[in-house]
Amino acid sequence: MIFTIRSIINFVFPPKCIFCGGVLDFQKTLEICGSCYNTITFTGSTSIRPDVRSHYDRVISVCEYSGIVKAALIKYKFFNKAGYYRAFAGLLCDKVKKMTNAGEFDIIISVPLHKNRERVRQYNQSGLIAKTLSRELKIPGSRLLVRTRDTNTQSLTSRKERGSNVKGAFKVHCPQMIHGKSILLVDDILTTGNTLDECSKVLKEAGARSICAAVIAVSKKH
Repeated sequence: MIFTIRSIINFVFPPKCIFCGGVLDFQKTLEICGSCYNTITFTGSTSIRPDVRSHYDRVISVCEYSGIVKAALIKYKFFNKAGYYRAFAGLLCDKVKKMTNAGEFDIIISVPLHKNRERVRQYNQSGLIAKTLSRELKIPGSRLLVRTRDTNTQSLTSRKERGSNVKGAFKVHCPQMIHGKSILLVDDILTTGNTLDECSKVLKEAGARSICAAVIAVSKKH
C-alpha cells in the first residue's frame, strides 16, 4: 500500500466530516461522511445559463444553498473554518471535471476580498478553493482581479441594494494578461449573481474571451 503525505497526516489526525463532525477513515479523500453526503441536494448535470444581460457566460454549481451545505458555508466564510476548503474544493473540482474539458480554460481567478477584509479573516474562502482547483486541474491561477473598495457583506445587504454595493468595486491589473483568455471564475455562493456579474464585467472589459463561473452552492431562486 502506498501512503501519501495526506494519508499519513490523516492517520495521525483522523479527518472529520465537515457537516456532522463524525470521524472518517484515514484514507478518505473527501471530508464528508456517507450519511451527510446523501442529504445534499445536488444540482443537475447542465450549466446554468445566465440572463442575457449577465457578463458571465455560464455557471457550474455543485448543490443548492440550503440545509447542511448552507450552514457549513456560513461557518467556512465567517467563523474561521478555513479547513472546510478541502471538502468544498473536492466537490467543485469533480463537478468541473465532469462538465467541462479543463483544457478549455486558460486561467482560474477567484472573486477577491478587499485587503482589509482578508487581513481580518486571514483567508479568502474563494481563493482557497481556486488554489486547489488550479493544482488539481493544472490550470494557472491568477490574482489579477482585485477588489478596490471594501464593500458591505452581500448576504447582509438587501437584494435590491446588492447591485449598487459591488458596482465599480473591482479592477483588473495588467489587462493585457487577460485579453483573449477563457476564464474559470470561482466563488463560494451564487445568490443574486451581482458579485459574479460585476467581476465578469471588468474581466470582459479587459478583453476576456469567455467566463465560466464555478460555485459550490446556488440559491434556489437563481
